[in-house]
Amino acid sequence: MPELIIRRVLSNNAVLAAENCSEAGERILVGKGIGFSKKPGDYVEHGGGSREYVELSEQHRALLEGLSSIDGATFHVISASIDVASDVLGKLHPSVYLILAEHLSFAVQRVGRGETIRNSLVVEIKAVVPEEFSAAELVVNYLNTHLDSIVLPIDEAAFIALHLHAARTGGTVKQPLAVANAIGQVTAKAHRLLRTPAEAGNDALSMELALAYQRLQRKQLRHNVLLASVEKLLPHEYAVAAELLTDLSGEPQLPLSARGEAAFLAVFLHGWTQENVNKEKG
Repeated sequence: MPELIIRRVLSNNAVLAAENCSEAGERILVGKGIGFSKKPGDYVEHGGGSREYVELSEQHRALLEGLSSIDGATFHVISASIDVASDVLGKLHPSVYLILAEHLSFAVQRVGRGETIRNSLVVEIKAVVPEEFSAAELVVNYLNTHLDSIVLPIDEAAFIALHLHAARTGGTVKQPLAVANAIGQVTAKAHRLLRTPAEAGNDALSMELALAYQRLQRKQLRHNVLLASVEKLLPHEYAVAAELLTDLSGEPQLPLSARGEAAFLAVFLHGWTQENVNKEKG
């Protein structure tokens, strides 16, 4: 591998490097400690564990140019927060150090101007990408702790989680966002059909629906030996469960293979409804 010269330190674990001082062949290089105590002009040391890189595209170059307007201290904190996510989730696509950094810098600027960041799908995104959401919460906490007068809300963690999922899987933010939207719509329908308050216990319901969606997509459906009993004893909950799963499956009617899943979901809905009734009673 040719000698690479660091052109910019993105974080302790990421640098922008090239074979010479020109922009030709620039790449984002990611590796544990690769940027620690480094400065522009230093050579990238060989060895030091596995490394990932991505050639700098025009889109990346535009993002990098935008990031140049951020003061150094803020950029350092933002980059370090991405390192935190990487430590939790493992390997992320190298471009996350530009794409997510640009997103976070904009979020920090918005909050600094007194704007409010809102995300109506926080619960659903948490259910769809729970590991990334947990890492995103750490990112938000790191930023709030290390940046003066900045308090990012939990809503921002949902946006960050989508970016982390894309960086982790090589996909886009659109796919998990579409699933979160679908979960949100089905959750709203569950509230209507079961006549429960819209804000009641959404975390548990959204998580249950997200897991059901995953099993439907993977065709890893569960058999339920108590199916007939559930249909008889909980007819309303079973009918609601069947309708919700039909919506999630994208089919015109519930597949026969999913009837066991409907029975499991019906039992969950029965308990979930009872919990909400008890909460209303105080």
